[in-house]
Amino acid sequence: MKKTRTRLRGTKTAPKAEQKKLISRLKELRNNPALLLPKTRAGTKESEVYSRVLKDLELAKEQYENPPSFLSSIFGARPKDSLAKAYAASLSVINSGAPIMAIARFPHGEVNYVQRGSGVSKEKLIGIQNHENRLWSRFAHLDYVKKHKFFIYVLAKEMVCTGTKPKYPKELWIEACNDIKVKVGNDSPFGLEVSCESLNETVIIPSKRMLKSKSNSYSHFLKHQVAFEPNLDFVLDVKTMFSEIAPGKPEDILSNYGMGLISDNELWTSLLNHQKEQILDSDQQYFVVSDKIFSKEEFMDTISNSKIDEAIVEDILSDYKNSVVLDNMSLSSFTEFTWDVSGKALVNRIDSNEVNNYVGDNSLELLRKLYNQIVKESLTSEYPQFKSLSEPLKILDNVIRLLKVDEKARALKLLENLVSNNNMTKSISWSILVCLNATSSRAWKYSKEEKALGSSLSEKVGDLIKSKPEDYTEILEAISERIGLGNKLEVI
Repeated sequence: MKKTRTRLRGTKTAPKAEQKKLISRLKELRNNPALLLPKTRAGTKESEVYSRVLKDLELAKEQYENPPSFLSSIFGARPKDSLAKAYAASLSVINSGAPIMAIARFPHGEVNYVQRGSGVSKEKLIGIQNHENRLWSRFAHLDYVKKHKFFIYVLAKEMVCTGTKPKYPKELWIEACNDIKVKVGNDSPFGLEVSCESLNETVIIPSKRMLKSKSNSYSHFLKHQVAFEPNLDFVLDVKTMFSEIAPGKPEDILSNYGMGLISDNELWTSLLNHQKEQILDSDQQYFVVSDKIFSKEEFMDTISNSKIDEAIVEDILSDYKNSVVLDNMSLSSFTEFTWDVSGKALVNRIDSNEVNNYVGDNSLELLRKLYNQIVKESLTSEYPQFKSLSEPLKILDNVIRLLKVDEKARALKLLENLVSNNNMTKSISWSILVCLNATSSRAWKYSKEEKALGSSLSEKVGDLIKSKPEDYTEILEAISERIGLGNKLEVI
């Protein structure tokens, strides 16, 4: 019967190539245990701490190379430092090999190592056996950082300990800025400001990156720093387009970001939402759409597409004194936003029956229905009405009145749907199209003669479009005479 091999969970059989690399790294450490230690300044606390660690490392090396006798192993000096104990345990792999490797899983990835020694720290073994790796090498020093409150920086080719005071390397600052593709010294007006106090450097991560990024850009500055208080050396501030009118920042948002719990986008949107709430609670009236602030006049000009829309917005804002905060510049969003405070009352004043037709998202439809007739009548009420007009003049009069109330699309549709065999009517139609620069796709419908007469009438038709009430009849009569229908029209 074939014997079944068993293997512990969380371990794997290491390929020969991987074993060979591990043995090579351990031999390097056997020859030079100081490779495990960060550089320090002479005469400092950190220098004293790591000098003691180095002595224990050298003792462990000596005992590995020259194993002590039985009695010496009991009564002689032995390494006391936890790093030296893990170092001694790791050196034993050189002779025994590493067919079975353990797998340690962390939020930032997986790492392989060989378990050796009783009561030896897993983190120490990982840091020693992977000392060439910038991420895993720091694991060997976590307890020193915690105990002594040290700051350690893992550079590309070395590790540096600056003791209990941070001294962030310029090299790491440039590396972090390059990682997130932000220029040192950029002057973006809005974004996340990251300041390093020990280095006296500041960089602004622009709002565009913040909005699009699902990662935490600040973490790149902490990536190769090992510290008991990681954020001690840094000051974070966020400046948005609303910061001047809503300066408050919830501490929990910045705190969560500093701990890496939320992304750039989450920080930015959370702060914007908070500031928008502040704006809504403000005593002053502001007009905010997406991430922009508008004056009242700019807002009214931008959101209105016709004179009817202008009238709706103007009347709503005559009653609505609070701030307006919208996700997008659309009139329907505005009327829904202001419905309960102003729009509902406005509809009720015009036609109380229409209020009952509101279903939760049709405020603009209701308002336009009511204002359509009111505004049109008011805009054209001063213009003369005629008792009877022939077909060409009736078409012209109807179109002109639509244009007077900014209904160009409806005017063009009326001409588009026009069915007439009257050459004068078609010439009038062509003259209007010329004035509206809308002939290109419609030319095939008109004869050469109709186009010629229409073009000759276009100047007068243009005058009629721009006319004031007192000039309207005179201009229309001149057009009537030109097409052979006389120069006298009966005004009601």
